[in-house]
Amino acid sequence: MTLNKIPVTIVTGFLGAGKTTLVNHVLSQCADAYIGIIVNEFGEVGIDGELIVADEQPLIEITNGCICCTVRKDLTAAVDKLIARAGRPIDRLIIETSGLADPAPVLQSFLADAELLERVELESVVAVADAHHVAQQISSNLVREQLAFSDVIVLNKTEMADADDLARLERDLRALNPAALCIRTEHGQVSVAEILGTKRFSLPHVLSIEPGLLDDEGHDHEHDDSIGSCSVEIDGALDPQLFNRWINQLVQHDGEQLMRTKGVLNLQGEPRQFHCHSVHMLLDARPGRRWRDDEARCSRMVFIGRGFAPDALRAGFLSCLAKC
Repeated sequence: MTLNKIPVTIVTGFLGAGKTTLVNHVLSQCADAYIGIIVNEFGEVGIDGELIVADEQPLIEITNGCICCTVRKDLTAAVDKLIARAGRPIDRLIIETSGLADPAPVLQSFLADAELLERVELESVVAVADAHHVAQQISSNLVREQLAFSDVIVLNKTEMADADDLARLERDLRALNPAALCIRTEHGQVSVAEILGTKRFSLPHVLSIEPGLLDDEGHDHEHDDSIGSCSVEIDGALDPQLFNRWINQLVQHDGEQLMRTKGVLNLQGEPRQFHCHSVHMLLDARPGRRWRDDEARCSRMVFIGRGFAPDALRAGFLSCLAKC
């Protein structure tokens, strides 16, 4: 008897493109499916796992690093752990990689790991691109690889670009990856039928980009060492006015260096979590789910970028603590 393999969708894309928003929107359309989720976080403190609205779905975070560098060990172990934890058969698996992850080693794990191949099958790679920033980012080899290896390109945040810019972006994306399905969207709102359920992954396409992908010596991958992260976690409630003033001044003053910030916050007098995101100088903040009675109400933020001062970020965040 041949067991059905678990279909896998990999969601990739650069920092702040909208991967988590897309995953949440997909999950909201799959109430009847039991979906395992693996999230990779660049930083010591996990944020994305809390931002994903998984409800009863099994979820595992891989933090403090890049999934593409430890993929054979960490990713395989995470899949094993997720399947064991699920308690019943998983219908499918979604993996959200770090915005700094090279997709090639992730794909290599699913294509060259004999043990993993017995249980899972790669269905598609979905790359999320930020319509407001991707024109500047596409010169990066990492961003080009994320887009080139994908089967679906979700051009997100299209409300922030005019029609001519979008047409140029789509021409550039099709020139880079003519085989990919390209979808325009706002706020990651894509029909689940366009993302899940269709086998789009093509090994010949991937090997035409990276002929040595299946070689035992692995994929030659180097990080941009100029990009770093700073994580802060504090107990106690934050003063909403102090935090609002501080975060707005921060993104206006240091937005060029801070490529991405994200946080789950405990605001004084607020029974819900507060979610804060920024991509360079674009800031978004909104309430999340209610705090549970059995969880610690701490505030956590992750900052990713170049040339910032971690001590100053921590001090600024601490200065937002409520006085009473």
